[in-house]
Amino acid sequence: MIKITPLASGSSGNSFLVRNRDASILIDAGLSGKQIIERLDGAGIDPCSLRAILVSHAHMDHVKGVGVLSRKFKIPVFINDKTFGVAEKTLGKLHRRESFSTGRAFEFAGFKVHPFSVPHDCADPVGFRISNGTAKFGIATDLGIATGLVRNLLTGLNAVILESNHDPLMLRDGPYPWELKQRVRSRLGHLSNEQSAELLESIVSDELRVVILAHMSETNNTERLAEQRARESLQAFLAQNGTIFCATQGKVGPTVEL
Repeated sequence: MIKITPLASGSSGNSFLVRNRDASILIDAGLSGKQIIERLDGAGIDPCSLRAILVSHAHMDHVKGVGVLSRKFKIPVFINDKTFGVAEKTLGKLHRRESFSTGRAFEFAGFKVHPFSVPHDCADPVGFRISNGTAKFGIATDLGIATGLVRNLLTGLNAVILESNHDPLMLRDGPYPWELKQRVRSRLGHLSNEQSAELLESIVSDELRVVILAHMSETNNTERLAEQRARESLQAFLAQNGTIFCATQGKVGPTVEL
């Protein structure tokens, strides 16, 4: 059994709660420590029970609350060396740092974690493929393109958390300065709704049960547009009782049990 609860996902902060029978962990903690604690409380979780925080990359919307949570509740932080090098000042002193190598799987607290490289404008950013022997899921929330590696490691899973960041027309016509628009749509930026849907269509398998659309821009996207585009590409998946929903910025999302 694995349970996944989106605590927050979007441009202002990202965090996902993951539980098995024996342990609870966070993937990223990009809200303030106070906000993460409030969201954990909303999910019925005592922060003292957390066994680890996994860090995907060093951008503030993924690491803002990592340091304070680690210190306050004595939580180990799993992070690769390049990410730590960039984020060290933001993180401050950690209760304990556990270094992992991108591309090399490791195990702890009943989870097997495979961190894999994703193309994003940060030092050694990763997605995660996580299993516990009976259930498996993958998460990739910041990537400019779907590489063959990403496709491979997001295939054959029970659930996928995937970025669906922007609607191309909203981005084009929106208020961002031109340089930022170029960054978002670059090969080191973020997946559009179309790119996300195309990737999902290519990785659907009989094992897939849940798709969570994540890291939606509050300026350049809407839940309706992201979900509509994914549903267009995943009609057969939906016909087999597959589930699609959006993880959002403002509230704790529904818990998925695999």
